[in-house]
Amino acid sequence: MKIGILILAHSNPDQLKLLVDLLKNDFSLFIHLDKRSSISSSIFEKEKNIFVIKRHAVYWGSYNQILATIDLYRMAQEENCDYYLFISGSDLPIRTNQEIIAEIEKNPQINYIDYGALPLSFWPSNGGFDRMQLYWENLNNPQAISLFNFFCGFCRQIQKLLHLKRKLFHDITYYGGANWANLSQATVAYVLQFIHNRPEFIRSFRYTRNADEIWLQTIILHSPYRNQTVSDTKRYIDWLKGPEHPRILRIDDYDNMMQSSAFFARKFDATVDTQVIEKIRLHLLNQKNKSSCKFN
Repeated sequence: MKIGILILAHSNPDQLKLLVDLLKNDFSLFIHLDKRSSISSSIFEKEKNIFVIKRHAVYWGSYNQILATIDLYRMAQEENCDYYLFISGSDLPIRTNQEIIAEIEKNPQINYIDYGALPLSFWPSNGGFDRMQLYWENLNNPQAISLFNFFCGFCRQIQKLLHLKRKLFHDITYYGGANWANLSQATVAYVLQFIHNRPEFIRSFRYTRNADEIWLQTIILHSPYRNQTVSDTKRYIDWLKGPEHPRILRIDDYDNMMQSSAFFARKFDATVDTQVIEKIRLHLLNQKNKSSCKFN
């Protein structure tokens, strides 16, 4: 079974290299490096089964983040992957590659993606609808950021004052949730074909904010694969403890994350806590060695 891991990365090259090293022997890796990042794709030049795609300038919550994600899925599909895991460069696996593969092979038709129908009570700004119905900057022109920020902010204030809303794509139920996903081959094929047939759907998110947490869920939950989709990401993420949201995981989070059923945990930052990163690396190495001994 050919499993593709799609990685959206923008910082911490050493940490990204560790992530790649942990995964590269058993998965095909597809990496998007933020165009504004100093990380060079040359660090992966001699690696097999690693594909670095065209770079977008991915500002937080922008339309370009959607475009980069779609490009990752397209490249992985072109390489004939049978299953797709979408993660960030700030993630780390907390299960061995063999454990992840075994779980996927039990039922490769099941999708795992966080979702709920909008409006979501725990999302601010009208339960998520303001993300799409107000005008937001894409920030794809660094030289015009200040002026365009001001212009879009002015438009939003006028919209709110006059109760003007952008027209949504269709009178459909929109779904939202975390953008990290585990998807079957058939589901990804459907999503990419839908985008090809209805490009206006993706274009409708051009001046939105954080619609990377909406577009994919909405397509899948209106697809024939709805009943094969579980609202779960198989990621250990702490939104409650802080001080960051989500929390940058530290050594005192180790036991909780390892006791979870997640494949990956996020997020980590080597400038905040290297101890937890090293402990995970050693754990995975030890587990791999134990598995190897069973077959010797």
